[in-house]
Amino acid sequence: MRDRNRLPQAISAADSFDGKRIRVGYFGEGFTQMLADVHEFGCNIPVTDKMRGFFRYKFGISLKNTTTVIRIPERSFIRAGWDQHGPGIVRKYNQLIGAAILNGVSPEALLSALALEAQGKLQEFARDLQAPANVGLTVDQKGSSNPLVDSGNMIQSMEHKIE
Repeated sequence: MRDRNRLPQAISAADSFDGKRIRVGYFGEGFTQMLADVHEFGCNIPVTDKMRGFFRYKFGISLKNTTTVIRIPERSFIRAGWDQHGPGIVRKYNQLIGAAILNGVSPEALLSALALEAQGKLQEFARDLQAPANVGLTVDQKGSSNPLVDSGNMIQSMEHKIE
């Protein structure tokens, strides 16, 4: 008679999942991080005399004297995307964790797969986001009304990691 008690291995495997989490977004300090932050939270840009001159020169537009701030609206794609897709990712984790532990799947393998899925869902959410719409000047400059897609670099630069 052989004992197939895998409980000690399952407990050890379960412990290896403890405290691990996935993160999806932008990690760093570069232009893409700044751009993602602006879209995620919005921002106010103070209008200066130099900016007024730039708008006249570049776009043929004279900003009104009463215009003191240009507002870029919040277009949350990480938080709102997680609100929409996160519960499904968590459900999938809860469905797979037991089998992963019993079958010796590493935490990194399971969490990496879930992080990659979450990243894809957030990128898709960002590509499909339509509101708030771009203003006419931005549409004219980009040639598109999709508020988060210009070159595609910001969305493609999204990353995931396991901590």
